[in-house]
Amino acid sequence: MHLIFLSRSFTLIFISLITPSPTGKRRHVFSFKFRSDVCVCVILTTLKPFESVSVARKMNNRAGSFLWNLRQFSTLVPTSRTVRLYPSGFCRPKMVYSNWNPRKLLSNFDNRMQSFVRYLFQDALIFKSGGDGFQTKSISTATVLTVDRLLCPRRLSFNSKHFVSDNGLKKNFHHEPSNEDVLTKRTKPTPINCRKLSQECNSLSDVLDIFSKAPTFPSSNYFSAMWTIAKRMSDDQKRFEKQLMFNHPVFSQLCEQIMREAKIMHYDNLLFSLHAMVKLEIPQNTLLVQTLLRVVQMKALKELDQFSVLNSQHMFAVLAAMNHRSIILLNECSKIVTSNIHGCPFKILISILQSCRDLQYFNIDLFKGIADYVAATFDIWKLKKVLFLLILFENFGFRPVSLMDLFMKKATDEPGFLNVKSLVSILHVYSSLNHFHKCWTHEFLEVMASALTGSLHHISAENLLNAVCSFCLMNHFPLAPINQLLQKDIIHDLLTSGDVERNVHKLHVLAACLKLDAPCHRDTHLVLPQLPSMPLHPHAKVAEVLSSLLGEGCFSRSVWLPHNYYIDFEIRMDANRSQVLPFSDVDVVTSSATNIQRVAVLCVPRSMYCLDSTHPRGFLAMKMRHLKVMGFHVILVNNWEMEKLEMKDAVTFLKTKIYSPEALSTADIDLQSIC
Repeated sequence: MHLIFLSRSFTLIFISLITPSPTGKRRHVFSFKFRSDVCVCVILTTLKPFESVSVARKMNNRAGSFLWNLRQFSTLVPTSRTVRLYPSGFCRPKMVYSNWNPRKLLSNFDNRMQSFVRYLFQDALIFKSGGDGFQTKSISTATVLTVDRLLCPRRLSFNSKHFVSDNGLKKNFHHEPSNEDVLTKRTKPTPINCRKLSQECNSLSDVLDIFSKAPTFPSSNYFSAMWTIAKRMSDDQKRFEKQLMFNHPVFSQLCEQIMREAKIMHYDNLLFSLHAMVKLEIPQNTLLVQTLLRVVQMKALKELDQFSVLNSQHMFAVLAAMNHRSIILLNECSKIVTSNIHGCPFKILISILQSCRDLQYFNIDLFKGIADYVAATFDIWKLKKVLFLLILFENFGFRPVSLMDLFMKKATDEPGFLNVKSLVSILHVYSSLNHFHKCWTHEFLEVMASALTGSLHHISAENLLNAVCSFCLMNHFPLAPINQLLQKDIIHDLLTSGDVERNVHKLHVLAACLKLDAPCHRDTHLVLPQLPSMPLHPHAKVAEVLSSLLGEGCFSRSVWLPHNYYIDFEIRMDANRSQVLPFSDVDVVTSSATNIQRVAVLCVPRSMYCLDSTHPRGFLAMKMRHLKVMGFHVILVNNWEMEKLEMKDAVTFLKTKIYSPEALSTADIDLQSIC
């Protein structure tokens, strides 16, 4: 038994269509009750004894008669317009192309049938008897007459033998194609090849015009063709054509179409269309790009186990082009790349690292895998290529020790490849990562200084400053480059042109190094502008721990020192670091006092270390070196580690850092004797 709630107007149509089956086959009893504008239609069906009906008839009798009558009614429904439900709740007619059919999946009968079902049962509640209760299903789709499969929010799929409903149930259904069906099938447009489309069209608007005449599946071909055409244009023409594309009357329709197709589109087509959209400069925060982006990801994750090595290698560039930082995809692709690193072209390795840099994606296993592979095959690579790799590693703060040692030895033995650009880059990488080798460092620095001296006649002021500053970070002071840099005209050039703020900062570094590290240049005095003041944020938890451990008045916060050095906390102790002395602003104690030890507590963020290590980077190493010259004992407190510690553990940690081992052991002995 079926209960169907219909409006009064639909009931009149419904009554005129439902007719009894041939005599003796089956009998229908109908009952209609009207309440206001709603009619309740009760359909009672009496079947022949179950055993006397053949298997085929059992399957067909349930739906055959009713669906046959529905098909007769579908011929009365106009097929040239469709109605679309807008968010405001109003329906507005929209032209569609009834001869369009994606990949020939549906016949014309499919379109007519599903359209009529929606037309008839929109906003209806259908009750089906099932055991002791009723199952309800609400249908709230708008009136849709003749539309393609992708325009329908819910799909009915037909073939010649089966009917598949939305809930996945398959029912036998036989349909004999009519002459109209055959004609429709013959007139379906053939899918357009992207290459052929780009050859036939001369502008982006031409592609959209072809789409407006006969849309075909997949719509990604239109975007790919437009990007192919745009690549042949000059920058000015490309800019003009893109504006025409955005203003074209069917461009929004194409965008809506490809969003509907996204879930059933082939993976390659999705990627090609997304790539074309990015290249055509469609804003990435639009619904169009974000929808395709999610579908490409929600699909990539399902097919991760089927990714080839090449797929994984190129996935980095794809995500970087979309500026989409999908950690899951990047992690899985990194595993595949790392496990298949041997034989990977150098160009691909560079592309992967550039994409990781753009996405701010740090994967230590991936970086180590690439560095170890290049180190193992070091002899087959040109030094310029390896240098490019090291520059990218420095951007991450990653220090590949073995590879940097090999490069240092090779550059020392074969300095012929060095020019000004490569020289400045090498010095920057090694000083930034604070990399030294116990045997080769001095010889390496001498070779670099000699190469820089030979280039002084044509080097720019900024390159000279960068190179000398890198030498200073590594505590090496070549005489000729420094003397040329200190000339008044070069200093004036650096303070008045280029990146002045950056130049001033590096000149202050140079001045501090000359005063504290280079005895022969201690009398040098540079008149430099003051550096901009930085916001002071002393670490709150460390301050709380010091207050608990030492008491207020035994340490000072946010201390500025000569040469623009800043320390978070200063503690004064005796020479053996066994006792903390009271701190007073009036009582200024200098480092010359033999019985006083000044302690500098530095709260260090993770970025001050090399990636995945506690090896200090160049500026932190230089600061520690200079603080020791000024008489400080330096204590490093890692911010991220301190945040993880409980208060009791944090007090114990700082206590072991502040007091000397001898003082701690003596305190333990005294404590045991008292007990």
